[in-house]
Amino acid sequence: MTSVADTKSAVSAYKGCVKEKGGVNACSDERAAAVKGISSAVKGECSPYVEDFFTCFAHRYRLSSCSDATVGKLLKCQEQFTGHLMSSA
Repeated sequence: MTSVADTKSAVSAYKGCVKEKGGVNACSDERAAAVKGISSAVKGECSPYVEDFFTCFAHRYRLSSCSDATVGKLLKCQEQFTGHLMSSA
């Protein structure tokens, strides 16, 4: 699992590559590293919400604790943490 610091570094490297080389097509390795790091970090940070979601999914949303809020919390966590990683790099 990639650390948050490594992910921020990978995002910075990607942004620097885009500026230096003038386009995203020339930075595929840097982009791949940044995407891998972001997905790994978000997966770890939002894992409680993922567990709740899949519990509800497995029970076809018939549990009393399952609602639209279950999905909303997962999406909000993913959006906020990804935004944090992208903006702070």
